[in-house]
Amino acid sequence: MGVAVEAPDRPAGVYPAMLRAVRSCLPVYRILLAHTPGHVVLVVGTVLASQLSLLMTLWLPWKLVVMLTGSQGPTLLPRALSHMPQKTQVLVVGGAIVAAYVLHLAAEKLIDWLCEHGAQKQWQASEKTGLFNNQSKTARQAYQRLLRSAAALVFAGLAMMALAALYPAMLLAALLWCGLVPLALHGAIAWRPSLAHGVRDSLNRLMGGFVQGGFFCALAIVVWQYWRDALPPLLVVLVALILLRQALQQIAFVVLHFAALDRQRSQVRALFLPDVRWQAPAAVRSPFDELLEPARREQWMREVLHSQLGLPLEGMRLDVQTRTLGAGNIKALFVKLHDDGAASNHGFLFKLFDHARDAAAQQEADLLDLGAAGLPAFEWLGKTRVNGFACHLMRWNTQSRRTNGAEYAQGVSALRARLMGFEPPAGLVERYRRSRALLPERLPHIRFDALREAAADKAQADAIESLRLAWPSFVQAMQAMPLQLIQPHLSSNAIFREEDGSFRIHDWADWRLEPLGAGWPLSQHMARDLAHALAQASAVRALPAGVTAQQAGLAARLHEFERRHARENYQGAANMVAGLLR
Repeated sequence: MGVAVEAPDRPAGVYPAMLRAVRSCLPVYRILLAHTPGHVVLVVGTVLASQLSLLMTLWLPWKLVVMLTGSQGPTLLPRALSHMPQKTQVLVVGGAIVAAYVLHLAAEKLIDWLCEHGAQKQWQASEKTGLFNNQSKTARQAYQRLLRSAAALVFAGLAMMALAALYPAMLLAALLWCGLVPLALHGAIAWRPSLAHGVRDSLNRLMGGFVQGGFFCALAIVVWQYWRDALPPLLVVLVALILLRQALQQIAFVVLHFAALDRQRSQVRALFLPDVRWQAPAAVRSPFDELLEPARREQWMREVLHSQLGLPLEGMRLDVQTRTLGAGNIKALFVKLHDDGAASNHGFLFKLFDHARDAAAQQEADLLDLGAAGLPAFEWLGKTRVNGFACHLMRWNTQSRRTNGAEYAQGVSALRARLMGFEPPAGLVERYRRSRALLPERLPHIRFDALREAAADKAQADAIESLRLAWPSFVQAMQAMPLQLIQPHLSSNAIFREEDGSFRIHDWADWRLEPLGAGWPLSQHMARDLAHALAQASAVRALPAGVTAQQAGLAARLHEFERRHARENYQGAANMVAGLLR
């Protein structure tokens, strides 16, 4: 069972989303008050104590600075303290700052403890069996968010009441700010619904801006009243500013907590409500997924073809086939153009990369920009961005086809030999060296102690020790080898067969540069196959005279040996030692 993330309804604005979150949480609050009333009261009270302690840590340092400057004794302090010597007052106020901060930290730890035990008690009261993975962690987080939200609202209300008594003008500015910001966001989303995803994804930054903006508005009120000679006492202004900032922060926390609860509302309701069963929600539709919807997809494809190639596409129909690459975050879109019912032999390949694969997009673009002419690749037409996502454009022959099972083995063998004959451009090699470690640079980090522990018997352990002693010569041999381009993950989906029988690759997102022969599959016929591939490669690129099939075979074995070691398959690496020594 996997952890599912709640798919929120398509957001229509700020107010409907928050109201929906509050409505979904009200039954949960009733259950919490019924089963764990003591924990609810204690958490709310402890949060208030924590915030009051934090308020003291912000206010007392200012009082301490006033005292150290030799100004008149501080107000709002106990009468007994005001009659003490000034140095004693400084010591007492300094100790109070430390005590307030320690109390704040202790209260936060107590809140965590209370929420963990309250969530456990609530989970036991629900009498439900396993729902989904990480259910205890989800219950603890949801319980804490629910109670912290309630406590934050109580604190914000008390702070607003204090502002009403201390500084009504600042209270009015705060209320206007708290009303106008959501209205502005709601209006912006209603005007342009596509902004909803941006608001949801950047909610943390928006709430930070909400707090800072409200504080600056309060400062503007202070400056305005000072200009009009209507400013209250400085002590009142300082306390009001601190209260306002804390109130705005608590309001922001409430919004963030309810947004998180809304994303997991089906999990939260299933965890805490006895009559609600768990049902995994539908997956969230991301902006990347929305670009692949047929109507949206055709729109941006036509725009890219027109802007990149200047093609007139009026009256043409686009026939699209979608293929998923990698872990689903790279989409290959093969497009055929139909004009008056007739299909052109020249189609286009769009490759759209999610943000999680930005590095792969750059790697493929760098390779095809610098060395596409000598590669068995589709015709490279360039790169662009679609709604912020990397997009690559290639041309392909619509008469070519994907390889079947028998052709795949033949195609992989032919492509490996073709890649061995490709001379990587000097600029590409330098860029790669600055980015990744080559095989000779990874080999010195082999853990021979781990290999000895994985040895099957004493003979294999002795062979590992012999390999360790000879290891510098292996590293030196790899340093002297020329480099070649390899494709570690060459699947049948990435290989096409042309009409003339040649093979081409359309996915270059994970290419590597390694010593000649690296990446070649280990087999009984490897020496013969490498000798044949080297003969083909030497006809199209200049290879050093000392490069032999035996050295290329050593590079293939060391590459596989290092791959197993990097994956902590020490037993598999130890089994290769005898072959390396031969």
